[in-house]
Amino acid sequence: MSGAPDPDVVVREPPRGLARWLGRLRRVARYALHQLLWRGRFGAFGWRSTLRAPAMLTATRRVFVGSGVEIRRGARLETVGPDARLEIGDDTSIHLFFHAGAAREVRIGRRVLIAGHVYVSDHDHDPPTPGHPPASGRLRVEPVVIEDECWLGEGCRILKGVHLGRGCTVGANAVVTKSFPPYSIVAGVPARLIRRADEGGGPADASG
Repeated sequence: MSGAPDPDVVVREPPRGLARWLGRLRRVARYALHQLLWRGRFGAFGWRSTLRAPAMLTATRRVFVGSGVEIRRGARLETVGPDARLEIGDDTSIHLFFHAGAAREVRIGRRVLIAGHVYVSDHDHDPPTPGHPPASGRLRVEPVVIEDECWLGEGCRILKGVHLGRGCTVGANAVVTKSFPPYSIVAGVPARLIRRADEGGGPADASG
C-alpha cells in the first residue's frame, strides 16, 4: 500500500455554519474553564479573559483583571501589603513571562499590548547600609499608570512613579524612569522621547 489517498473517496467537511458553531463552543468552554480556575482567586477576573500557566501569583485577591484579557505563559503577578492594587484593563494582551508588582498601585489600561519579558513595578529599595542584606533598604513606592492603547516592547522596564499617557509606544529593552505624555514614542536606557506619534512621521516599531 502506498498510503496515497483514494481518488474515489470523498472526504466531507462539516458545513460551514456547523464549523463556526463548534468554534464558538470551544471558545466558550475555554473561557468557562478559566473562570473556574481563576475567578475565585482574584479580586476580579472578567469574562473572556485567560491566564495560562502563571509562574507566580502572590496575594491576587488584590489583582483585578478586566474582560477579554489574555495573559500568556510564565506571568508573575504580585501585590505587597494590604492596600496594594494591580489592575489590568479590558482587552489587554500580555505575552510571555510578564512580571508586575504592586505595593500601592499599578494600573494598566484597556487595549494595551505588552510584549514578552516586560517588567512593571511601583516600588524599589534604597541601597542597603554597608554590612546589611540587599533587601534591608527602605521600600520606596510611587504608583504606576499605563493608560489605554499603549504598546510596551519586548523586555522593557516600567519603574516606579511612571505615568504613560494614552497611546504611548515603548521600545524594546527600554528602561522607563519618568512619565511621558500621550502618544509619545520612547526608547533607550534611560528612556527618552524619540518623537510624538500624533505629530506625523513613519510608523512606530516597538520590536515586540
